[in-house]
Amino acid sequence: MSSSTISTPVQADAPEDYPWTGQAVRSALLLAEGIVDLDPADAAAAPTEEQDRALVDIAAIEQALAAEGAAPLAERTLVVAVGSNQTPETIARKYARSGADVPIATPFVRCTVRGLAVGHCAHTSARGYIPAAPYRADGERMELVATWFDDAQLAVVDETEPNYERVRLDSSRFPLSLATGHEPGQFDVYASSWGVVAHEQPIPLRHQQQEMFDELVGITGSELLIGDAAEVCARLAAAPEALNSLVREHGLVADDGLPHGS
Repeated sequence: MSSSTISTPVQADAPEDYPWTGQAVRSALLLAEGIVDLDPADAAAAPTEEQDRALVDIAAIEQALAAEGAAPLAERTLVVAVGSNQTPETIARKYARSGADVPIATPFVRCTVRGLAVGHCAHTSARGYIPAAPYRADGERMELVATWFDDAQLAVVDETEPNYERVRLDSSRFPLSLATGHEPGQFDVYASSWGVVAHEQPIPLRHQQQEMFDELVGITGSELLIGDAAEVCARLAAAPEALNSLVREHGLVADDGLPHGS
């Protein structure tokens, strides 16, 4: 593992810049003193499942957790993230804002998941952006990040996802390959409680809110979403149900095809 002392600020990024992940996924270990990079410097750009070797040493993760006095992987829940939860910085902010005495040590590993794609929740977040949401998409392949949370960490993250239900997916339907070389039999995702935004088909995740707002203006003509993304986010934050009402009025909501209530 290569050491990194990336800071983990409590202040959140601007809502108009959501999902704050950039274009690449990465493996990392979040610790109280910072973030440790788990990706080897010579890692190929190929999807995780196509790598000719394990990119991340799972034994090294276990050793690091033990050194921190943290729960081992066997006592953690594996959650595949699709939006900003893919980044250690976001999770660090959530731990800090919770005020809870939660252990910090959290492993993040890149992964390939099949049968799943990422679109947008049909409801805005408290800060006014349209967040990411997974949906079933047979034949699709995504490069995402899987995180192992202990019970206390998971409780904190659950609290930050009021518009989602954490659901368990079986890898027989949604095959998952981790950068550790492992293929777990099941994993959790946060699935939208409101459906996903769709125009005939679910609209894939846009990496800038401005792009999504402009796209919805083109479809609906709504003045609600016209303007600079920061202004639109502020407008939607002040009217939490407005986006959901708009997309439902225009028939722009689809079921995500995931096993809610299971």
